[in-house]
Amino acid sequence: MKKPKLKVELRDNTGKEINKKLRKEGIIPGVLYSPHDKENLILKVNNIELSKLLSAKSHGLIDLEIDDGEKKVKRLAVVKDLQYNSLKKQIVHVDFYGVTLKEKLTLEVDIELIGEPIGVEEGGILQAELRKVEIECLPSQVPESLKVNLSSLNVNEHISVGDIEIPEGVEVLTAPDRIVAAVVLPTKIEEVVEEEEEVAEGAEGEEGEEKAETEEEPPSSTTKKEWDNRQ
Repeated sequence: MKKPKLKVELRDNTGKEINKKLRKEGIIPGVLYSPHDKENLILKVNNIELSKLLSAKSHGLIDLEIDDGEKKVKRLAVVKDLQYNSLKKQIVHVDFYGVTLKEKLTLEVDIELIGEPIGVEEGGILQAELRKVEIECLPSQVPESLKVNLSSLNVNEHISVGDIEIPEGVEVLTAPDRIVAAVVLPTKIEEVVEEEEEVAEGAEGEEGEEKAETEEEPPSSTTKKEWDNRQ
């Protein structure tokens, strides 16, 4: 199976200010680590190239081409962790985990929903609950995605992780009872909305009644000025 390639560079300097400067230049600070390395490799990753790789629908294995300024070394790795800027939703750091072909690895793969459920044709609504599952297998056995056929799904039925057809050599670590997708009737959604509206209207009505009770009216035989003076 063809693996995506990503060119990275080694970097010497680290620190908050240096990393901040790198990001302004379109470079993402990163690190490569594994139990087979004596020390972590500190990397510089092109933001555009990394974003392209992450947006592509491919398995998690990557051929890293590491340039140290003198020579280029290739390493097989997976993206282990991504850190984002919470305000701008931009990647600020990436962790790569080095693997070998003989060592099992744990990673997440996409769930690919295919087919039009029967229940949707009958007026139901498809709800996708799970987009990825965690698996364990050898690097050579990593699937690009796990396909889930929804064609036979009727209204009020669902498909769980335990129902997915798993390739040989792959072990799914996600709980088998996790729901992947379900077809529900739109009336259920409408009932929830109506209940919320009724609760809101009831709260407004109670508030109006309380307000009316606290506002005293002056007796008809008393002028407003006299009443105000008594308050």
